[in-house]
Amino acid sequence: MLGSGKPSRSSRRRMKRRSGQSGTQPLGSVPPAAGNRSQSGERAAIHQSPRSGNALARSPRPLSPRASYSDQSPLNLRNVLDHSARSPAAGSGRRASGRSNSPHLALIPPQTRQLSPNSSRSDTARRTERPAALTPRPVGRSRSTPRRGHTYPPAPASPLLYATRLIILGVGIGAIVGTSLSMWNPTLRVPQTASASLSVSPTPSPSPMPTPGFRGDIVPVNPSFSIMKLRLGQPIAPLTATLQSLVAQTGLSAGVFVVDLDTGDYVDLNGSTVYPAASTIKTPILVAFLQDVDRQRVRLDEPLTLQAVDITDGSGEIQFMEVGSQLSALDTATKMITISDNTATNMVIHKLGGLTALNSRFRDWGMSQTVLNNLLADLQGTNTTSARDLSLLLTAVSQGDLLSLRSRDRLIDIMRSTANNNLLAATLGPDAKIAHKTGNIDSLSGDTGIVDMPNGKRYVITALVQRAGDAGLAAQLIQQISQATYQYFAQPPAVPSPATLPDTTTDPAASRSEVSGQESSAPNPAQQTAL
Repeated sequence: MLGSGKPSRSSRRRMKRRSGQSGTQPLGSVPPAAGNRSQSGERAAIHQSPRSGNALARSPRPLSPRASYSDQSPLNLRNVLDHSARSPAAGSGRRASGRSNSPHLALIPPQTRQLSPNSSRSDTARRTERPAALTPRPVGRSRSTPRRGHTYPPAPASPLLYATRLIILGVGIGAIVGTSLSMWNPTLRVPQTASASLSVSPTPSPSPMPTPGFRGDIVPVNPSFSIMKLRLGQPIAPLTATLQSLVAQTGLSAGVFVVDLDTGDYVDLNGSTVYPAASTIKTPILVAFLQDVDRQRVRLDEPLTLQAVDITDGSGEIQFMEVGSQLSALDTATKMITISDNTATNMVIHKLGGLTALNSRFRDWGMSQTVLNNLLADLQGTNTTSARDLSLLLTAVSQGDLLSLRSRDRLIDIMRSTANNNLLAATLGPDAKIAHKTGNIDSLSGDTGIVDMPNGKRYVITALVQRAGDAGLAAQLIQQISQATYQYFAQPPAVPSPATLPDTTTDPAASRSEVSGQESSAPNPAQQTAL
């Protein structure tokens, strides 16, 4: 083997022959202790001839298993012996002394070879080129020069290195999984129609803060039970008697409720009786709509889309438009009141959350008899209300308990544009103004509104008349009720005249003549009795 230091067979034979001739110990034989790697850790010791003074040279560094292929000058026993035999000095010294001297060790540079360690070579070439190192090898080896066929385990990595690798691996896997999910999940894809609608209707910008000390339009903070919190005055007995006589003459069932907005006095004639609401139910729907405008839940300019479920028969013109048509929220609410459009009413109901949401709001206001059971047109009269609920609702709106001042003014402007003026508005004075909403179905005729008189008086009136089919008689009764109420509030108030005191600055004679004239003008008791 290469680098093992063990001589070949031919070398041992030559050494035996030479030792038999000279009678000396072969130079190539190594003591067991010196050749044992595990005990001494060295291949050979340094021997020095007592006569010649020549010493064995030792390699400056330990030879690797491939020492024959390195650039160092390895020691080969056969080369040493051949060199000693060919050296004339060594031969003359041996002849001169007649003793066996140790051969001189010389470093012979190895022959240049181009063969790799793994290349195939013949056995003869291997014997010729195999080096026999005589230098001792170290006991241990460093990890930088591993043994042939032996692999040292790598140094253990630190926990910080493992943690860093795991973090990098986790981030990479998370990025890959997130990208895959975003590409695969259809819910994260924004449709083009949605993006187009978002571009059409931009988000409203926040309203600027008011100037400190400036009092803006106040929105009611807690409108709950606004109707029940109203404190009414005293019943108006003369007007109540007049209206009772009018209703009795017709023989119809009527509910009337009138409120004087200056004093709080009222007229209650079957005001809590439940009647079919007809189109008068659109009045609290309009109040709820404007309330959401105050709360910035609805914008007046936002478009409302006509759906198939909204279309119904009866009054109105939106029912003849195509499905998918759009109108502004304000235009839709206006048509609901002015021309009593049933389809527009259904669009507003759906915008405000449906029937259940509106009924909950009506109860929250304190309207106990007002209920929305079906969408419009409710020709069967399933939606109900009362004269008291409608009149107190308009009273709360007028006092600012449910709407802001701006929304209250908008409600009055819309209701003043009502096209049907055949009921309450028919018998008012020429300069009177009324903001009202009518309702007519086969079983009921009704009207509710706020009346502004030329003398500055304002009052709320609601008249609901149930009928069996004679619409003319019911309309006539409502007109009579409106006329009697208007005439009552048109009367000048009775103001007591101040007491006449005698003027001391006037002539006493003139004053005496005035007194005598008053006495002469006083009626005679005898004459009064005769009359």
